[in-house]
Parts: sequence; structure tokens; C-alpha cells
Amino acid sequence: MKRLKQISEQIKENIDQFIAAAENNKSPLEKTIVDMKRRIAEAKELVATAIAEEQRLKQAYYEAVETAQVWREKVDAISQDGHTKSVKEAQLHLQRVNDLERQIHAQEAVVADLKTALYEFYQQFRDAAKRAETLSQRQKQAETRAEFYKLLAEFDLSEDNVAFQQAEQELKETETEAEMWEQRNRRAAAQTETIEDNLDIDETLAALKSEILGSGQND
Repeated sequence: MKRLKQISEQIKENIDQFIAAAENNKSPLEKTIVDMKRRIAEAKELVATAIAEEQRLKQAYYEAVETAQVWREKVDAISQDGHTKSVKEAQLHLQRVNDLERQIHAQEAVVADLKTALYEFYQQFRDAAKRAETLSQRQKQAETRAEFYKLLAEFDLSEDNVAFQQAEQELKETETEAEMWEQRNRRAAAQTETIEDNLDIDETLAALKSEILGSGQND
């Protein structure tokens, strides 16, 4: 029974280490949970063995009580005849009853401790399973975020980006060229307007001259 108790205590002591290892990525979460499940199954078997031992002691106790009762009745019947041997035999059976009773109490205490330890371990296992699920979910979320922002970071959108610098330089050159052609076009248009204005003046003068000359001839 001492060995069973030591194993149970060892299981309880190792649970925190399993959880810490899982959180620190020292061992895979899935492996940790599987290991804990295995330990729970083994612990249940040990508890079942302890319970079976308790039942065996109780059965032996009941049989010893019956035997002691029989010998007690025999002693009561023959005590007056001074059968010392029978009295001693009855005392031995009674002593066995007392010994079995003490063993049963001790075994019941062991079984109770094992059940408590197993229950506590199971609760810790449930907590560990929940934490493992949370950590796994957070890990997936972190991986998704890392992949997403890494994808965006591969495209440099800063002011020093070469592509933008080239585009800005091309824009400046194009704007300069456009302005040059615009100025040239304006100068050409201005020259055309000047020529047209001069032509209009010449035509006006010619018409006036013709009118004057025509009037003189009529007189």
C-alpha cells in the first residue's frame, strides 16, 4: 500500500511539470495530454487494486468474526472444565479479528487518499487540457498573424522605395516636357495672333484707301 501511495503522490507532483513543459514548448502539447491520460488510466487500476484489497480484508474479517464467535461459544461451554488450550485458541481468533479490523481501517484510509489524489489529478488534467486547447488556438492565431504581416512587410511602401523614386523622376521629366511644349504652343499661338492682327490692319487700310479713292473719282 505504501508503494501505491508513493506512485499517487508522484503523479500529483509531476502534473505541474507537464503543464510547464507544454507551455514552454519543451514537449508537444498533444504528447503531454496523452501521457496524462495514460497516467490516469494506470492510477485508476491502482485504485481498483487497493479497493479489491480492502474488500478482501473485509471478507476475511467477516469470516474471522464468525470463527471467533464459534470459539467464544465453545469457551463459554467448556470454561468450567478448565480447557486452557481451547481458551487460548479462542483468544487467537479474537486477536486475528482485531488485527483484521485495524488493517481494514488502514486500508480504507489508503483507498480514500488514493481516490482523493486521483480526483485532484483528474481535475488538473481537465485544466491542463483546457490550457492546452487555449495555447494551441493562440499558436494558430499567432502563426496566422505572423504570416499575414510578413506577407505585407515584403512590399516596401516607404518614401525611399526605389519604384516610387523612379516613378517620381519619370513624372518630373514628363511634367517638364509637357510644360516645355505648352510654352512653345503658347508662343506659336501668340505669333499667329500677331500676324492675323497685322493682316486685319492691312485689310482695313486697303479698304479705307479704296473707299477714299473711289469717292474722289465720283466727285
